[in-house]
Amino acid sequence: MVNNSPARPGAKNTPRRAAIASLVGTTIEWYEFFIYGLAAALVFGDLFFPGVDEHTGRLASFATLGVAFVARPLGAAIFGHFGDRLGRKTTLIATLGIMGTATGLIGALPTYDSIGIWAPILLIVLRMFQGLAVGGEWGGAVLMSVEHAPPAKVRLYGCAPQMGSPLGLILATAVMSAVATLPDDQMLSWGWRIPFLAGFVLVIVGLVIRLGVAESSQFQELKTAGETARLPIRDVFARAKKSLFIGIGLQASVNVVFYMISVYFLSYATSSLGLQRSTALLIIMIAAAVDLAALPFMAALSDKIGAHKVFLAGALFTIAAAFPFFWLLRGDHLVLTCIVVVIMMIGAHATTYSVVSSLIADQFDTKVRYSGTALSNALGGLAFSAPTPFIAEAIVGGGGGQWWPLSLMIIVAALISVVAIRVIPRTTGRGLTSDGGNTDHERLSSTPA
Repeated sequence: MVNNSPARPGAKNTPRRAAIASLVGTTIEWYEFFIYGLAAALVFGDLFFPGVDEHTGRLASFATLGVAFVARPLGAAIFGHFGDRLGRKTTLIATLGIMGTATGLIGALPTYDSIGIWAPILLIVLRMFQGLAVGGEWGGAVLMSVEHAPPAKVRLYGCAPQMGSPLGLILATAVMSAVATLPDDQMLSWGWRIPFLAGFVLVIVGLVIRLGVAESSQFQELKTAGETARLPIRDVFARAKKSLFIGIGLQASVNVVFYMISVYFLSYATSSLGLQRSTALLIIMIAAAVDLAALPFMAALSDKIGAHKVFLAGALFTIAAAFPFFWLLRGDHLVLTCIVVVIMMIGAHATTYSVVSSLIADQFDTKVRYSGTALSNALGGLAFSAPTPFIAEAIVGGGGGQWWPLSLMIIVAALISVVAIRVIPRTTGRGLTSDGGNTDHERLSSTPA
């Protein structure tokens, strides 16, 4: 029987170093992932899908955005297998390299005017590689943090890779805001390429940091004992289907809210509210910055009172705020609009996103934890993140549609997450923590999922 207790690092700073490596790596990955979404909302329609009206061009761009989410489950299966067989560290180095290369190559792509139909085809292929990389990245980054974490701070350390999402969004929005100030002809000819070409540089930084982190003792003991799973994905579907569905459902609320704000809001603000794109980008950046500050606070609170309580409070807030959110957005009241977006990010996103990573990892034992966590995230993204901007754009269109169906989308997603959090056993007996009572401080047991 393998001892699955939390890692006992040889150096006191190993948990912190692992958390920093997870944060830096996911920040780079999400920067590169989000920069595509921002470009899809702003310029890809003109560059890669010319000859159609603006609304149709944005729909086509958002469709290519969804390609990555289709690829993510495949990436989760591939890299989850190697993560559970070879180790978390080796796999994470591979995912980061693939993401950086694909992003940089997007910045070097010829547009439709240069090579015709091959331009959107190559764009879709590179977007698929981005999806493969993210599909394997998130689960491994989460495990790098939580498997090194002190028992009393699993939620806080598990929040480190989550902070990479808003931080990546801030960086992506800041860079895109800078190039968006260029005249339209310069923006469309070369300005949009700068954020993507930066991917080549960022990936080197991430790789240097990740190379300095040791493998977690939980996995290392398993590997030394020769007890790693031969086909972890098969084992997930054979022994942990309920855990997989719980992991997918937990992400419904947070994914829909986040992509409604981080990606679709840019289109909604410019086409329906009449805001300048630089103003809309600034609002997103402010909301992401506040969200970034709120995430560790919510995670630390969860370590004290229980992740179930904090997550459920966030999902219920989402339901209550879904209609007021769109109703209060006003193009002629910028301060009010910014405040509303910030409050939505804190109440609906920070509360749930801060703990969803460790809650999902908590459902799987060490043998299949990478595969189970990665696949839950990838399938959750495919089901709830990918369709959100496309459906929202299709409903609202060029500003003439009604916004209330978007509120219904948010409510339905939040209800799914409420069901998911309610069916999790308060004491799982198999994950990283046990959220019974008021604490999450139980040690990992070796009971199979």
